[in-house]
Amino acid sequence: MTSTSSVPRKMLAKLRISRICLFVLLPMCGILLPNSASVLGQNLTTIDQIVAQSTTTISATNDGALCARICQAGRSRICHYTFVLEHYQAMGVACGRCAAGNSSDCNAPQCIVGDGFERGGVMSINRQLPGPALHVCQNDLLVIDVVNRAGGTTTTLHWHGMSMRQTPYMDGVPYVTQCPIAFSNTFRYSFVATDSGTHFYHAHAGHHKENGQYGALVVRQPTSPQVSSYDYDLMEHLLVISSWMHVPAESLMPGTPNTILAPDAVLINGRGSYIEPSSRVRQARIPPQVYFLQAGKRYRFRVIHAGSHACPFKVQAQRHLLRIIASDGFNVEPRTFDALIINSGERYDFVLLANNTRGDYWLRVSGLGACSRLPTESLALLRYRRADASLAQDAARPLPTQPNFNINYPENNVLNNPMTGCRPGDQCVNELISLERDEQLQCGVVQNTIYLSFNNYVVSNAEIFRSGYYKHFLNLNANTTVVGAINNLSLTFPPYPPLTQPELIDDAHYCDARRRPATCANQRQCMCVHRLQVPLGGTVQLVIVDESESVGPIHHPFHLHGHRFTVHALGQHPQGTPMTVALAQSMAHRGQLLPAAAAASSSSCKAKPPFKDTVSIPSRGYAVVRFRADNPGFWLLHCHYEWHLAVGMGLILQVGQLGQMVRPPANFPRCYNYMPPIEWPHK
Repeated sequence: MTSTSSVPRKMLAKLRISRICLFVLLPMCGILLPNSASVLGQNLTTIDQIVAQSTTTISATNDGALCARICQAGRSRICHYTFVLEHYQAMGVACGRCAAGNSSDCNAPQCIVGDGFERGGVMSINRQLPGPALHVCQNDLLVIDVVNRAGGTTTTLHWHGMSMRQTPYMDGVPYVTQCPIAFSNTFRYSFVATDSGTHFYHAHAGHHKENGQYGALVVRQPTSPQVSSYDYDLMEHLLVISSWMHVPAESLMPGTPNTILAPDAVLINGRGSYIEPSSRVRQARIPPQVYFLQAGKRYRFRVIHAGSHACPFKVQAQRHLLRIIASDGFNVEPRTFDALIINSGERYDFVLLANNTRGDYWLRVSGLGACSRLPTESLALLRYRRADASLAQDAARPLPTQPNFNINYPENNVLNNPMTGCRPGDQCVNELISLERDEQLQCGVVQNTIYLSFNNYVVSNAEIFRSGYYKHFLNLNANTTVVGAINNLSLTFPPYPPLTQPELIDDAHYCDARRRPATCANQRQCMCVHRLQVPLGGTVQLVIVDESESVGPIHHPFHLHGHRFTVHALGQHPQGTPMTVALAQSMAHRGQLLPAAAAASSSSCKAKPPFKDTVSIPSRGYAVVRFRADNPGFWLLHCHYEWHLAVGMGLILQVGQLGQMVRPPANFPRCYNYMPPIEWPHK
């Protein structure tokens, strides 16, 4: 066994796990740990011994718990997990008398509390919400056996933030990189965690993510470039934020004339509070997530937006500031804000200075956008440790009364304020400065500029409900039905994954801006398998324009699989005119689309725009991003709002030619239509 003397004491302190999580193994702690740690009141030497044990060599049959460890250069592991997917319940029988106020029952094994209301149709992973948090080290081999026991469903898991360069067939998109996992089947995901930072995993089929299939994936490095910015990087300091409904998400797809496409609550690490809309009074009192702080210390928090609705979330801490140090796993120069606005699929890391001396303070997450139609807000607690008390004594202190909905916190300095147009000085994410210098991507010559417009088209009943026509649509309210599209093409999926079954590819199966199927003749928008092809190598610039006409002010988050990109510009038209591709092209021609630093020649370019993989686009505005097309394969580019992808707001990006792509293993699962000739069965 490796002695802790070989690990710097400061590093041990930064990653030490709080004893309260070791004792109760609460789902809210969000981590898997050895059972030998479940003893309250251990001294620090014993905890050091547990951490040291996690640095010993482990086999591929280990459950992955010992991969939550201090990372050391050259000491990679095989981290093996089993995920069991089921139909499950919130506030069900496993929760005992939680709803009646018995807080210990709320922490019972396999109890999913949500916002305190009973609900069926939860789609759980290992009967947890969120699913198990995976804490690993960069270049560990992750092996996750996904067992689908949710009857009547197929699914996949996408590893959001992983580039999958060696194993693109593990990206987890049905009918793009793999066949979906059928009921009663097990699929083994296996990939190397090459991309450090705060990431997550989630289902990429149907509305399973909104129903509960998501969890944190944190990939640490032996030494973080931001290590001087904080004193502690605790594994339990996660905020996995999600939207929550009292009914299964499928009930809103395509919806009905009288339904409202909005969640009932927002959850922090699987728990939150429901606020009655008319009285705006919190209903069931679920014990909040508690984070323990020591006065004067700096703590790294990792925030993940795992929600599916058209809802950015606002994160604030009572009488504390948020010092942003990373976005989507990529480091930026530290910058301090009162509040952070985070959109679906995004991740942010912030450092919180425990600048008070004692007491309890609220960390608040509020729903914006579609979430503001109902009062959606949940709270976690920042609890200061007392010098004369044990952690168990601090944990036993009574919880303070939760405040009323939407009390005032300072908002003088907000990152990504949705009320702005992301003009210079508006403090949007594109103004953050990357710690990494990439001359070619940030300042080099762009080989290919592609304009993409997205829209939610209002379609008539006559178009949607004509005889023999069965295509996707979303009924927003009353008689309004919409279809999503990019460049007027609404994405449908092929009956096979082109990455793993390339021999079935027929160009007639696909469409793009220049080639539409005959069935779309004389139609404004066309439903087809939208493929965008780019050659391998070189820098691609995407100008993504929001041409949505009728769904209100929404900031759409777009996520690109398999690649990172730099965010060079976010904005709206200078005169406030709703953006179009034609206006964006005109602005580009006049030099108004990019800031001066980004538009400068390579020799004079000083720009260090941030790296991301998900970008929130200003309402009726635009984003300019650049990526290096160096990861051959088929990759999804899509709006990360689950209902928008369901009605076609996405495309399949093909990077490179088939012969340049990594081939899957010989026994990789296959799927296709079964349509044999029509004939009498043989006698």
